[in-house]
Amino acid sequence: DHLITLHQRKCDKLKELKKHMLKKMFPKNNEKFPEYRFDGYTDPWEQRKLGELGKIMTGSTPSTSTPEYYSEDGIPWVTPTDINSQTISDTPRKLSEEGMKVGRVVPANTILCTCIASIGKNTLLTVKGSFNQQINCLIPNEDNDAYFLLSESELWSNIMKRMAAAGTMQIVNKTEFSELITMVPKFNEQQKIGTYFSTLDHLITLHQRKCDKLKELK
Repeated sequence: DHLITLHQRKCDKLKELKKHMLKKMFPKNNEKFPEYRFDGYTDPWEQRKLGELGKIMTGSTPSTSTPEYYSEDGIPWVTPTDINSQTISDTPRKLSEEGMKVGRVVPANTILCTCIASIGKNTLLTVKGSFNQQINCLIPNEDNDAYFLLSESELWSNIMKRMAAAGTMQIVNKTEFSELITMVPKFNEQQKIGTYFSTLDHLITLHQRKCDKLKELK
C-alpha cells in the first residue's frame, strides 16, 4: 500500500508539473514570447494556422460489412475510444491490405485529434496507421517537431472545445481545424520543448504503470 501511494503521488506530482509547464512554456493569448525558455532562445514565436504546419486529413471507416478490410495483423485503425495515452501504436481493430486501399493511411508521427463528440482527445500515432471520421489529423512537415505539436495540441483542444460549445453541434470540421491559429518557435526550439515533454510523459507513464502493477499484485 505504501509503494502504491508513493508511485501514485509521484505520478500526480508529475502531472501537476506538466500542467504548470504547459502554461509557462507556451505563449499566452497569441503573445510572441513564453514565460519560460531554454537558454539561448530569444526569437519571437510566429503565428501559424494548423494547415500551414503540415497536412490535415479527416479519417474514414472502411465498411464493416466487408470483413476482408480488417485483419488481426494489419495496421492500427484508431477510434476516439482507443485514445487514452499520449502515444498510440496498437489498436484492437486493424486494417488489412485491402482495407488500406479504401481507408485513409497516414505515416508514423502523425498527430490525431478527436473533433466530433469527445473533442480534444489527442495522441501521437508512432507507426503507420489509419483512423475514423471522428478524428482529424495533422501530418507535420519537416519544419515542425511532432512531439512539440502534440504537447501544444492540449492548447488547441481548449479552443476547439470553446468553438464546439458555441455551436449547436459538438463538432470541429476539417476546415475549422485547418484554420486554428497557434504560435510556434523555430525548429530547434520546438525539438527541445518536444524532448522535454516527451521525457515528462514517459515518466508519468512509468509511474502509472508501476502503480497499476502493484495494485494487480495486491
